Amino acid sequence: MATTSKQNPEDAFYENLTLGLMKTLSNVPRITNVICEKRQPCEKAQVMNWEQRHCVYLPEDMKKFYLSTDGFILHWSYQYAPNDIRRVGCIHFPHLLQITLLRENIENFPTSDAAQHQVTSNSVQNSGPIITPKTKVFELNNVNDVAKVCLVYESSGASNPKIYLLELLAFKWQFLAETFSEYLRMAIAHLGLPYWELCFSSFGLPSWTEQLFLLLAPHLLEENDQRRGRVIQPISEQQYSTLDPNIFRVKPKCPKQQQRAK
Repeated sequence: MATTSKQNPEDAFYENLTLGLMKTLSNVPRITNVICEKRQPCEKAQVMNWEQRHCVYLPEDMKKFYLSTDGFILHWSYQYAPNDIRRVGCIHFPHLLQITLLRENIENFPTSDAAQHQVTSNSVQNSGPIITPKTKVFELNNVNDVAKVCLVYESSGASNPKIYLLELLAFKWQFLAETFSEYLRMAIAHLGLPYWELCFSSFGLPSWTEQLFLLLAPHLLEENDQRRGRVIQPISEQQYSTLDPNIFRVKPKCPKQQQRAK
């Protein structure tokens, strides 16, 4: 009789966390070496220490994420030719300790007056944050040294930070996501294609990256695509359109860890 291998709880956790993306990528021609680098969850004390050090509260979905896994990296390679395989795709969420407060002079950020003008003239999604001396900006990711993905607390007492793309040359803000969960879902929907965040920038993607988009996900480059109004699904045949918050749970420890704990 044929035996079926049962997925272990840790693999199932990351499969659910990435909304089945690893299986999807593995079935795409020329995509190979799909690997997820897994990590242990943060301890509650680590999360509390981070919050106390920076005098802010992590949003609830982000806190649950880091209590489930201290970030993760999912990367994949593309076969350009029989002997030319290059690692290009990547979804990277840093260790909690690597989420650091930007140390640049806050006065160098776009002024609050300009931001307030944007808020009154446009929708919140199309405007930058209101930067004041109480604003705290944390770096989540560096995108090709031309932009930074930032977690922005507009005031020190806020508990609902939003995620923006900061263009470094023009010092211009682009809205990315209302919540951490939405940003995670966007990374998955864009398949971890290199520099996908630059789709939302004023200058666009590098030409070689755009070619990959055209090959693997041309719908993501549609002109005037109302990205804010819909959820892009990387898997059409399965119901993975929403991110279930229940996946943010503490992973079961493996036997070796339990023995060490004793």
